[in-house]
Amino acid sequence: MVMTMAPRANTDWRSAIRNGVYPVSFAAKLTETTNARVASWFRVRNGSSLAPAIVTPFDPIAGQIVMPFLALVEARFVAHFRKHGLSLQTIRKVARKMRADHDVAHPFATDGRFRTDGKKVMMEMASDDGERRLIDIMTDEFGFPSVIEPSLFDTVIYADDLAARMTFAEFPSIVVDPLFALGRPIVLPGYVPTETLAAAYMAEGDVDAVAEWFGTEPSAVTQAVGFQQRLAA
Repeated sequence: MVMTMAPRANTDWRSAIRNGVYPVSFAAKLTETTNARVASWFRVRNGSSLAPAIVTPFDPIAGQIVMPFLALVEARFVAHFRKHGLSLQTIRKVARKMRADHDVAHPFATDGRFRTDGKKVMMEMASDDGERRLIDIMTDEFGFPSVIEPSLFDTVIYADDLAARMTFAEFPSIVVDPLFALGRPIVLPGYVPTETLAAAYMAEGDVDAVAEWFGTEPSAVTQAVGFQQRLAA
């Protein structure tokens, strides 16, 4: 049996929406997994001392979990860890330790350069001699294990050590930035929501015309269509 964390009272939804609020379904589409699996990352089991792998400050809407941008970024990393064999219990333990050690609510959205070998989570840090090495988060010991180097880090832009913008290797013109279009995916140049471009293309059928209308590049329109098709798949 599972339960979500206790509801938060007096949420300022107007302010929250301006900074991006995302449903579980959107996170599931980005991570190419199911709504139920993503929701499980935000839940704890009755009687467990472990907090969820990811926390959200928001109350559920119509019974559905919603999350801020930083939690959305974390969902991509949790999905990555799970894909490479890391158990959800281990991820919860690592998240709990990092929240306590670093006083951050969303540790997997920090610029920590996390790695996994499928059994543990490591973080790249500078040692006393200035050389960057991997440290086992749970033991605080340096090591040199064979680890997976996630290209996922190349798709997150950080500001002040926190994720500020999300990009996509397959769609280089598309970004998710909570400061634009209420956090919806947009294309650059133009800052036009991908769903708007995709809908215009489906109606018109002319990439060049749609690009001219919205002040962006034809390649951005093509990527917006592909991205929206990926989300709908």
